Amino acid sequence: MLNLSLPWKRSADEAEEAPAQPNRRRPSRNAAGRSRRLGTTDSNAAQAARTRRRLDSRRQRIAIIVGAALILVIVGVVLAGVYQQFILPPRVMAGEVRGVRFTMGDLVERIRVLQGINRYQGGQVDFSRIPFQLLTDLLHAEILRQAAPGLGIDVTDAQIDDAIRGQFRPEPEPGQEAGDPQLEAQLDAEFDNTYKNFLTQVNLTDGVYRRIMEERLHQSTLFGIMLGSLPEEAPQVEVQAIALSLNSTATPEGVRERLVLGQDFASVSREITGNDGYIGWVPEGAFPEFDSYLFGETEIAEDGTETREPPSLEPGEISTPIYQDETIFIIQSIDGPETRKVEPQMLFQMASAQVERWKDDQLARGSDEGWVKINFDSNRYAWVTDQVRLTAPRVTPQPQQ
Repeated sequence: MLNLSLPWKRSADEAEEAPAQPNRRRPSRNAAGRSRRLGTTDSNAAQAARTRRRLDSRRQRIAIIVGAALILVIVGVVLAGVYQQFILPPRVMAGEVRGVRFTMGDLVERIRVLQGINRYQGGQVDFSRIPFQLLTDLLHAEILRQAAPGLGIDVTDAQIDDAIRGQFRPEPEPGQEAGDPQLEAQLDAEFDNTYKNFLTQVNLTDGVYRRIMEERLHQSTLFGIMLGSLPEEAPQVEVQAIALSLNSTATPEGVRERLVLGQDFASVSREITGNDGYIGWVPEGAFPEFDSYLFGETEIAEDGTETREPPSLEPGEISTPIYQDETIFIIQSIDGPETRKVEPQMLFQMASAQVERWKDDQLARGSDEGWVKINFDSNRYAWVTDQVRLTAPRVTPQPQQ
């Protein structure tokens, strides 16, 4: 059978014989949209990454700033503690006399100096226990220095030189001729060596020690003035006394009870203190703490009239315990009052008491009038005590000249 290719059939047959062609459709709008969305997503991701980096960088900066601030706070606290503990206290005013100021550092320095001098001479006084007393001594010395011209006191450089030489220059041995040039040169050389060694041992300058010596000369001159003003005769009472320290094993009440019951005063005193307790004839003013017991007190009325009260003790009576500084006294009046010549040791005691009374009166007057100021409390006391204990000088004791 003939297979004729008919025109209407050729297209169908060609279609059947033609191989399958791949699908070549053009990209649709959805595909283009996906491409655009992918591009947008990549841009957002980059933007997000940049944002995260900025946030991380900001967090790091904040962390660094906070850390630096904490370090600064810690350093500030440490520095504040150092300032409060070591820098500020030495600059704080401890006392002042008419504009002349003494700081806490000045007080510690003076205590160190006196401590060094004391140990150089073989003493063992703990100056860290008495800083307030030494501050008072500084104020007394300055008050006297300012009052010296009005009292007729004039301490010269030559007097200070003589006082220092008298303390450190050795005396000629027996048999040596004083005034011999060679001997004098030798003694001067020994003086220079001893004095320089002393200044080195106590870590002291010549100027500071001369100032201390000037203060001593002022006081000794005032003592001489007071001594020259005392009378040769005065009413006196014969007295014996037992002095107890605050840490004594014997109680004042127990000692007084034994005396009141009739035990011998001298025997009890020897048992407790090692001496018989006899003082002698005491004038008024020699021991101010005893005056009201031995001589009575003077009462001043509002109109200015004075009335003399009788003494508290009659001859033979035992006093109640008398507290004075760190000592407790129990006294007995033996005889008197009687006008007698004042013994030399009592004249010295009276002059010393007058010097102390003058200094105390001046300090009280200055405090009332405002030209003396004291800025000292328990905290500053503790600070001074700690400083003195930490830096106590260690020197080799030298024989007393």
